[in-house]
Amino acid sequence: MLLIGLCDFANAALDPTQPAPSATTSATAGTGATVLVLQSIVRGGRQSQVVINGQTLRLGDELGGAKLRAIYPNSVVLERQGQQQVLRLAEPILKPSR
Repeated sequence: MLLIGLCDFANAALDPTQPAPSATTSATAGTGATVLVLQSIVRGGRQSQVVINGQTLRLGDELGGAKLRAIYPNSVVLERQGQQQVLRLAEPILKPSR
């Protein structure tokens, strides 16, 4: 019995490589629109890229009816039906020590 309980606990543990549960929610979740999750930002010389819901995007690209308008070091701005939406990277699990 104890072993079965431990297996259930292990399955319920959070995966540290995934965004925090609060990071996966969105203001659009109740509207029936696709929930978008920012997974990474790659900033380079002239061309920056982001990964949202597993899709690589550049400025002007669209995903789920939202157009990528701006890329910042820790966030992006999308526009959907005239409304702007900001997606932020999840906070790091480990903070650097001083």
